[in-house]
Amino acid sequence: LSSVEPSTTLLEFLRTQTRFKSVKLGCGEGGCGACVVLISKYDPFLDRVDDFTASSCLTLLCSIHGCSITTSEGIGNSKQGFHPIHQRFAGFHASQCGFCTPGMCVSLFGALVKADKNSSPEPPAGFSKINVSDAEKSVAGNLCRCTGYRPIADVCKSFAADVDMEDLGLNSFWGKGDSKDEKISKLPRYDRNHDRKNIEFPMFLKDINHDLFIASEKHYWHKPTTLKELQRLIKLNHCNKTKIKIVVHNTAMGYYKDRQGYDKYIDISGISELLKIKKDRSGIEIGAAVTISKAIEVLREENKSDFISD
Repeated sequence: LSSVEPSTTLLEFLRTQTRFKSVKLGCGEGGCGACVVLISKYDPFLDRVDDFTASSCLTLLCSIHGCSITTSEGIGNSKQGFHPIHQRFAGFHASQCGFCTPGMCVSLFGALVKADKNSSPEPPAGFSKINVSDAEKSVAGNLCRCTGYRPIADVCKSFAADVDMEDLGLNSFWGKGDSKDEKISKLPRYDRNHDRKNIEFPMFLKDINHDLFIASEKHYWHKPTTLKELQRLIKLNHCNKTKIKIVVHNTAMGYYKDRQGYDKYIDISGISELLKIKKDRSGIEIGAAVTISKAIEVLREENKSDFISD
């Protein structure tokens, strides 16, 4: 993009300037899940691509520089074929008005992608490595006003190898008296390798991690890559008495509603010193720009036990 207004959200861009309109504006606070997308970003320190879901209503467009974005259309569509997630949402009658369904599909897809990357034993054919508990939690951040959550939960659980088929509700796949094996065979088949082929991370994005500056008539966007440059920017703006906002993933915008109250945005998500996780005998040092989900992942691996949040 040649010019971007730094206060523009990813949701606004997708809805007004692309054909990918499955994302919806619900609450505008990151609380309903109707606008959820999958963000894929290369981590140069771990030399891997991290996939995570995010609320596009809070994600500023400038902040996804170097990232790959997947909406419900990218998972599957009428031209290339629908994903088993879409098919099971329909078959389990888990959608009525459909306003919130695309966000739920992406939330579940993100959970399947994350689960299938772990080192757990290979599941039976047609299933994911996700378990029933995590499958149900995958849509905990998604609200639905009309369907009721039983069929939605059934869709999520149907991908888990430890699911009890008899616990799943009515659907259009099974016939009366079907055995467990027959029920499994009649579900739209899930193949994690095949079903991810359309969202492979573009390798050229791995090399995009440099200082970024974007200016519009109203706002400026800076993305420094070193602490020294960040300190210079803060000092410069302090001298000029301009109002700046430090941005990582911008979740505070849903609460404070102050998007137009800043002259400049400074994105610190590319500063290497703030993304490091250091372990030694004295403990674990977690950088200020490390996501909460990644911090939890590291702590779980370190302690070999689950941390339960209140």
